[in-house]
Amino acid sequence: MKIKLLSLFASLFCITLIAGDTTTVRIHDHTDMTWYGNYDAWGELPDATKDYRKVYLNYTMGCATGGCSDWDYTSQIFVRHRTGEIDSTLETAPLFTVNGTITDSINYSSDSTYLHFWDTITNTIDSTLHTHYEIIEFNDPNNPTISTDTINGWMANYYNMDFDSLGNIIDSNFVSANTSLYLTDYTWYTAYDVIENYELARVITPYGSGLANNWEFTTVFDVTDFIQILRDSVEIRCHYSGWSSGFSATLDFEFIEGTPDRDVVKLENIYSGGYNYISSSDFEANKLTPQTKFIEPNSSQAAVKMTTTGHGFDNNASAAEFKPIDYFVNINGTLTHTQYNWDSDCGENPIFPQGGTWIYDRANWCPGKRAQAFNHEITPHITGGDSIELNVDFQSYSWGGTQTPSYIVECQLFQYEDANFSNSAEIIDIIKPSLKDEYSRKNPICGKPLITIRNYGSSPLTTLDIEYKVVGGTSHTYNWTGNLAFLESENVELPNLTNWSGSENTFEVILSNPNGQADDYAENNTMKSEFENVPEYPETFALWVGTNGGVINTFTQESETTWDFYNENGNIEFTSGSLFGNNQYRDTLSFTKGCYTFIMSDTDEDGLDFWANNDGGGMVRFREIGASWLKAFNADFGTNIIHQFTIGSTETTTTVGQENNWEIYPNPTKNILTIEGISDQKTKLTLQDNLGKIILERIITKSGFNSETINLEQFENGIYFIKISNFKEEITKKVVKI
Repeated sequence: MKIKLLSLFASLFCITLIAGDTTTVRIHDHTDMTWYGNYDAWGELPDATKDYRKVYLNYTMGCATGGCSDWDYTSQIFVRHRTGEIDSTLETAPLFTVNGTITDSINYSSDSTYLHFWDTITNTIDSTLHTHYEIIEFNDPNNPTISTDTINGWMANYYNMDFDSLGNIIDSNFVSANTSLYLTDYTWYTAYDVIENYELARVITPYGSGLANNWEFTTVFDVTDFIQILRDSVEIRCHYSGWSSGFSATLDFEFIEGTPDRDVVKLENIYSGGYNYISSSDFEANKLTPQTKFIEPNSSQAAVKMTTTGHGFDNNASAAEFKPIDYFVNINGTLTHTQYNWDSDCGENPIFPQGGTWIYDRANWCPGKRAQAFNHEITPHITGGDSIELNVDFQSYSWGGTQTPSYIVECQLFQYEDANFSNSAEIIDIIKPSLKDEYSRKNPICGKPLITIRNYGSSPLTTLDIEYKVVGGTSHTYNWTGNLAFLESENVELPNLTNWSGSENTFEVILSNPNGQADDYAENNTMKSEFENVPEYPETFALWVGTNGGVINTFTQESETTWDFYNENGNIEFTSGSLFGNNQYRDTLSFTKGCYTFIMSDTDEDGLDFWANNDGGGMVRFREIGASWLKAFNADFGTNIIHQFTIGSTETTTTVGQENNWEIYPNPTKNILTIEGISDQKTKLTLQDNLGKIILERIITKSGFNSETINLEQFENGIYFIKISNFKEEITKKVVKI
């Protein structure tokens, strides 16, 4: 486990926040999480001598050393805050033990004792030595668990018999004890620091069966409000709720100097832990009970941060994992917020394809994605120096089954001083163009940039000038209008750039003139993001589509899947219209110079191939006329494919390499595997198990496009390898049978 401290002027992962030095501290460096439990590490964060306007936690999840787990498990990141309070536990220790056992008392002889008996062989009296007691004494009140002496004692308080010459018992003698010990206990208190665990992040692991061992994915969390406890030496806990190996955790904390939107006065946990849902009445009465909290005299604002995920579904209600419900925030008996606790975009997961049921929407999570933390402002309902009753209720439902549904709930109350600025805007994020893992489905682009702005001042934000450009290229200005209250944010789609050429592949955004005035705090007005260019395709190419058996109408056999090409103005250039299930389509398309967006949508949100249904496998590809593939899309895409490209508008040309000339799908697969590609010579297909044993071979002699299917039904579930070889190339690809 490594701890790294780096001083940087740019944040990680290709996003740069201009103005304000940045200090980055790594705590946990590829820490393997291989079994259920806690993985703790200490690090040295910046002290309180400087102010920070932003603190980010970059959580990079990867495969463990031995590879990724096949299952979706919960991972949580906590800061273990020493409160400064001391508690204690009553401890006891005995005065002595006898042969390692605690006894109420013991009577013994300090001298050896013997048992007399008549020896029938020699016809004489004989005796045997009693086995001694080992008595360990603890006589040091200052160190009551450390032994002070070891004493040997022998059995006493018994009778020895006297015998005549014939061996008859004629008398007895009492062997008395000369020492007695009676048990007493030493009592004392063991003091310990009171530690509170505050959740900073929660990410559910993906179904990792099909992920390469070097797979990594970074999720960024804003943890600015935890600044009070992210100081100096801290202990950071990675909690892993998995029962098999595994995943790894790398945590990078970024501290950006400057003034925050408001200063935190106090933070405290309200609810923290996992709670079984038996009934609504039990949940409210015993799990999420109302909490009374004191509002500090200098607190003028407050917010409740709530992160809850539902787990378990072996019951009639499919709860809690697959049941969409609301929760309700009540302050002093008044309902202040209703929150829909559901993630409806699992089919747009940026980590795809996966094994398992990755496309199914869930109770505020998807496999591989963050759990959303909901922020509920309660400022109108507090008064400094007074108390509030905070109560969170869950929408009631009835369940029956063998697996009790449960919720992991982390709820925190933050108290703040007044806003530090009145008239100010902030650039929060650049979604497009971006290299961030979380936005990989939306990128790269040649069309309209997408950014997130936020009102950083107490006055409503109604107008804003947004300048944007590729560094070294032509600058554009967009005049935004709206109405954002303090700390409200909005995603803003900017008009198209006239071109994406510049001195470097870096996109820059500069905010100015909020509400037509100078910004009270301009340190957070500028952001840059690195990007990659979209591919450039020839003016004419072919679209190859093979639909699967998924249909929206069994009578008409109309497919769930459709496609469209949009030009840079957002108008449809080409459209599929209605397609039909289990059909092959070949369309030759001609474009003029410009930026285009290809969107393929599936109404059932299960793509053209998904292992858990019976739709079969489809495919979608771009092919250069008379040549090789331009782009092969993964058929297991969930909700949609969004792909931007240019025609004759950039100097960057992307062509598919020789390896990408062959497509293997679906992968993972239940039984049927399809191998397609273009070859001008005899090609051998070889199927090997994970030990390298050849279990199937096939020869392709046809020139041009080839499509071969292999039935894996006879083989066990696991990892296999397909080798495609001829005189020009040799390609090996991993295949997973599930």
